[in-house]
Amino acid sequence: MTPPDFSLKYFVLRILIFLLPVTIFAREWTVMVYMAADNGLAAMADSDLIEMEAVGANPDLAVLVQIDRPNIGARRLSIKKGSSETLQELGIIDMCSWETLADFLYWGINNFPARRYLVVLWDHGTGWTEMKHSFGSDWSSGNEMGIANGEFKKAISNLYAYTHKEIDILAFDACLMQEIEVAYEIKDYAKLFLASQTIMPIQGFRYDKILQVIEKKPDIDEIELAKKIIEINIENYQGVQPLAMSAINLKQLEDFKNKFNELLTLLFSENQLSEIKKIRKEVQTIPGSGYQPDSTDENIDLGDFIGRIAELKTNLKVKTLLDVYNYMIISSDFWGNNFSHTTGISIWFPYDYLIFKKGYTRYRNLDWAASKWLKFLNWFYDKDDIRPSPVTVKITKPGNGNSLELFWNPSFDLAPVNYYVVEANDTITLFQDGCEDFRAWNVSGFVLNSEKVHTGNYSFFSTNYANADYFIESHNPIKIDGLGLLTLYLNYNTEEMTDSLIITYGNFQDVFYGSSSGWVKRHTLLPSGNFHLRISYHSNENINSGGCYIDDIKVENLYNGRIISPAITRNRFNIYNKLKGRYLYAVYPVDYYKNSGNLSNFVETIIKNYAVPYSNPSPFQKDCNIILDYPDSLNPTVEIFSITGRRVRKFLPRDISTKKIYWDGKDQNNKTVGAGIYFVLLYDGTFKKVGKIAHQ
Repeated sequence: MTPPDFSLKYFVLRILIFLLPVTIFAREWTVMVYMAADNGLAAMADSDLIEMEAVGANPDLAVLVQIDRPNIGARRLSIKKGSSETLQELGIIDMCSWETLADFLYWGINNFPARRYLVVLWDHGTGWTEMKHSFGSDWSSGNEMGIANGEFKKAISNLYAYTHKEIDILAFDACLMQEIEVAYEIKDYAKLFLASQTIMPIQGFRYDKILQVIEKKPDIDEIELAKKIIEINIENYQGVQPLAMSAINLKQLEDFKNKFNELLTLLFSENQLSEIKKIRKEVQTIPGSGYQPDSTDENIDLGDFIGRIAELKTNLKVKTLLDVYNYMIISSDFWGNNFSHTTGISIWFPYDYLIFKKGYTRYRNLDWAASKWLKFLNWFYDKDDIRPSPVTVKITKPGNGNSLELFWNPSFDLAPVNYYVVEANDTITLFQDGCEDFRAWNVSGFVLNSEKVHTGNYSFFSTNYANADYFIESHNPIKIDGLGLLTLYLNYNTEEMTDSLIITYGNFQDVFYGSSSGWVKRHTLLPSGNFHLRISYHSNENINSGGCYIDDIKVENLYNGRIISPAITRNRFNIYNKLKGRYLYAVYPVDYYKNSGNLSNFVETIIKNYAVPYSNPSPFQKDCNIILDYPDSLNPTVEIFSITGRRVRKFLPRDISTKKIYWDGKDQNNKTVGAGIYFVLLYDGTFKKVGKIAHQ
């Protein structure tokens, strides 16, 4: 974006402008049309310019256009009645760069200030879309402007940062852009959002009639003008092409989102999934091409969906939400029976889970993803096979009483996630192979590959043949005591849910299919056992597009490894009275559908002080083991006292085994002690430790 000119001359001019009455400089409207026509729509741009020139500018109206055509370059035009004046020659530029858009809008507002601003973005459109192409197509650069990657928002938010002015009407003369996902991106930087829910006729807006409205009534406000724009365009295409178009109040979006979340939470809790599936089949859909809606379309009309929910539920929350939605819609109209149930806003609701799975990763980047919509969709399909995202663990320094706290960032997942805390004293490598040859493996069907490798010169490749039933299996079994850790790198592209790569170790099984989009690390726990590591590949009768590549396989034993926590939902865990020694901790996320994420990083801590005695279990009901922590050179005695100070039991050094003693819950007279708190004294010479245990 061109930075403001802070030269002395410019500064003085700004002061003078500030001191003079605003009405001397302020026109009523500045219309800015961003015509990204460096593509197959160039001819349509010329006809729209002719429509604009039929009205042109006047003292209350400025009409500015930045137009780019193939092989010609871009220009900035001031539209007069009957002609256009070239204000700037920009040469070959990328009209799908957010900086280019922001620069044009800043230039227009700075040089042609007005009470109100109408911005029209002119080109192809596909909505937020999971594809790269969302708005625009610039042949000279080969670029498109994305919605889900934040480019569109950057342009509008940076304009606001420079000017502190909200756009009164931000409109798309493009297909499919009236989606809540698009609107929510710019809710803080514009007042009204106007666009077509459906495929826009190639001739686009009727600019002559729109400008005539402003010409006849210069002080028209943004709400009235938005209604007129929709009325003009719908009337223009009656009998020509089915169309649905609307304008919405962006300032109502946040309130709508909050109340929409309440509805989604209600739907989760009442679990009327069969009724919701019926609604999805019947709701108004928005085709991504053509004009014939079909239940398999990816987008639906949001208001029609809420309205059908309202018919299902006579609930105050649903009624309130519907009222908020209708209040948010400034104007919504359609022509053609195919779109008779459109209400003003579309939302992504794929009919098929696999389409959802393909698109959700990019959808997560949208601001609207902060709503509960993705979680609702995941609940709706009830087929979740997406792994929780990895977490990064941190640890506090040991505190009083050998206490520690682990904490980590929450894992992203569309289903509830449980976390398991893993503890070990060390890691020991049991098996490691860089996949440079098959010397450590029994092989059927897999081949060495030199084209796609993670490290080194080769990887293992499944091939992409049809009806494959191939495997590699370690020559020797791998013995794991306690817990093991498998690390390997995968790069796969297979048919969803039909072709699969399966890792097995005893009863452990890990399945992969779909596309990894490059090399991905798998870092997962293995159970104890003495089994061969086997990696198999299965395909159906179709030749798939990629197959599976495997590299850098490693199996480790977690020395004294164990899971020390129950399933926990919060992202922190406290550890108390830890025995002296070195410890490694990691966190393992597993979601509601039993999809496991990667084991986190290990954090290390060293406990330098000895712990006080404690019982296992704690509290105990009948008997327990009392865990002791003391220097190996000592031969301590252990005494148990009641809370009144009466000695209940005494254990001599010979009663201690592997630094623990077994207490059957009886006193020196072989009588069962009562419930309560007991003190455990561990001593030898000057070394003393006192702990508390609870008997129920």
